[in-house]
Amino acid sequence: MAKKFNLREFQTTLSQQLQAAASRDNTGSRLGFRVGNLNWLVSLADTEEVLPVPHVVKVPGSRRWFRGVANIRGNLYAVSDFADFMGLGVTPEHADCRLLIPHHDFGVNAALLVRNTMGLKNINRYQMREESAAHPWVARHYADDAGNDWCDMDFGQLLGNAEFLKVEAQLGN
Repeated sequence: MAKKFNLREFQTTLSQQLQAAASRDNTGSRLGFRVGNLNWLVSLADTEEVLPVPHVVKVPGSRRWFRGVANIRGNLYAVSDFADFMGLGVTPEHADCRLLIPHHDFGVNAALLVRNTMGLKNINRYQMREESAAHPWVARHYADDAGNDWCDMDFGQLLGNAEFLKVEAQLGN
């Protein structure tokens, strides 16, 4: 019989891992996540929290990739479908989807909808690839031991990007 998945246990374990990693030298530690079919990494120092997707209220007159706003512990967060923003198609809603919350030091109540998280990754074990970034929020490219490609996210570049901040729908769309 298959082992049952305990969401609360998973969240508690992930939270403990993030806290433990944040308390030690984590220059090589990243949180792995999937957007479309792409592997991404984000620095733990840039990440406030990862959580299951709460109820999101749609905002009329917004772009398709802007999913709406969500109440997270009494604060409203702008929820964006990161895959759809990058032109990779809409992220299908399922139990593995997560919201990636940037650190509060960025001063933006934003949340990225991602396909799923993939745990903690150590980029010191990866090979850096010399590739030109397709987007300004891609800081670096890496390859893991299995040859899988990883994009290292620069949250500050994404959150300051004019196109990302422009959520109103364009006329004719």
